[in-house]
Amino acid sequence: MSLIQELEYKFQNLNEVLAFVLAIFSIAVLAVNRVIYYGLIEGQAITPIFLTIYVGFPIIAATVAIVPHELAHRQVARRYGCLSRFTLSFTGFLATTLINLIAFFGLVFFSGYTLISCVFSMRDRKLDGITAAAGPITNIGISILSYIIAASIPATSTSILLLNYLFFYISEFNAVVAFFNLLPFWVLDGLKVFRWNIAVWGVLIAISLVLMFLTGEL
Repeated sequence: MSLIQELEYKFQNLNEVLAFVLAIFSIAVLAVNRVIYYGLIEGQAITPIFLTIYVGFPIIAATVAIVPHELAHRQVARRYGCLSRFTLSFTGFLATTLINLIAFFGLVFFSGYTLISCVFSMRDRKLDGITAAAGPITNIGISILSYIIAASIPATSTSILLLNYLFFYISEFNAVVAFFNLLPFWVLDGLKVFRWNIAVWGVLIAISLVLMFLTGEL
């Protein structure tokens, strides 16, 4: 067994909590990218507020977007009688971390996935589609709720303004995660939803696009 194969095996058998922590870390390094760009290149002062916005908020948003997304996949699969757990790919983790560390090229890549194992006779496009749709639907729900909360908070002080921005950022982040995962190709959720029910896929991706427009991503 090569070193890479050994590491893949160890990562895939990590405790779920540790797997989630490492997966979130691989995205949270985007914060380093932002600190480099805005703090060192654009010359913004690295103050507590700066660190809160460019380091704290991305970590919170990534956690709120990714953990519920993957747990939704897991729990829906379990309701159908399938075995399911969140697992991590070592090569995916390494690639995600390195890509998100590169200045000017930070992207929301994710290194983990929900492993689903069902009795062979149970697997069909409907089961695959429903379990796949659960993740983006969760992100859409979080995005809508966060947007409503952000719109309802009056900006009466700096701390309240930061709270307002945090919920807006969570809404934006979840909208992007939902849209990206709904793209109908490769191993993304969108392909499974598209194959199961194109109408459901169309409604979900349309909602995610509207949310991206409302949060300024389009």
